[in-house]
Amino acid sequence: VLWALYPGIRDRVLAEHGQIREHVNVFVGNEDVRHTGGLATPLPAAAEISIVPAISGG
Repeated sequence: VLWALYPGIRDRVLAEHGQIREHVNVFVGNEDVRHTGGLATPLPAAAEISIVPAISGG
């Protein structure tokens, strides 16, 4: 549903094989989806989804 609502965001969040890009963090509530099932993470009613680019520097 997210991709249907915001079609331009898919290529910014997902790499070519469909996995979340290394430099992008996706959270459902306070939980990183990499630790809760990835894109198959269940979404409770009224869940807040955060898509956050990683910041690095040197």
